[in-house]
Amino acid sequence: MNASNNATNNSSVYDSVWRGLHWVMALLVISVLVVIEVKGELPKGELRRQLMSWHKQAGVAVFLLVWVRLWWRHAHRAPAIIPPLSDFMKRLAGLAHLGLYALMILLPALGVLFQQARGNEVVFLGWTLPWILNDTSGIHYAKPMKSVHEWLGNVMIWLVGLHVASAFFHHWIRRDNTLVRMLNARRP
Repeated sequence: MNASNNATNNSSVYDSVWRGLHWVMALLVISVLVVIEVKGELPKGELRRQLMSWHKQAGVAVFLLVWVRLWWRHAHRAPAIIPPLSDFMKRLAGLAHLGLYALMILLPALGVLFQQARGNEVVFLGWTLPWILNDTSGIHYAKPMKSVHEWLGNVMIWLVGLHVASAFFHHWIRRDNTLVRMLNARRP
């Protein structure tokens, strides 16, 4: 998923929209993952319901923003990594990014589907999402969808960890500009 040539980027850092989308979505994804883990440790009650509500709201926000981000990525060229990556490293990075984008689409979609299959409304910012499944058409699929959703959530935790570790590897070991491009900083 390389950026298109539709727009040029002669800068050594990502533009402010690209950086803003990255960091807002990073915050949302990490909060979704942390909130669901914390929720699982709490007894049933109001706090647990509030955390589940936040999990759903942030998940839908990720689903909506990922499409904006994909469009922006397509329309704007990423700044070059200096020194350039080997072909092998480019392929690894491409696979990791493909996995992250796919999960930012699949996880929220599955979450909405299994909630609706259980007969639960999914509300985003006060607006009830359109029903894709209802309690009679999808109830038999709710449990398997939830299991896949949870399994993919664990994959997301590992991919986010790998993404962060890779950024530090590039910055401190490889000493290229991968991380500073997203920080709007210059390498000393």
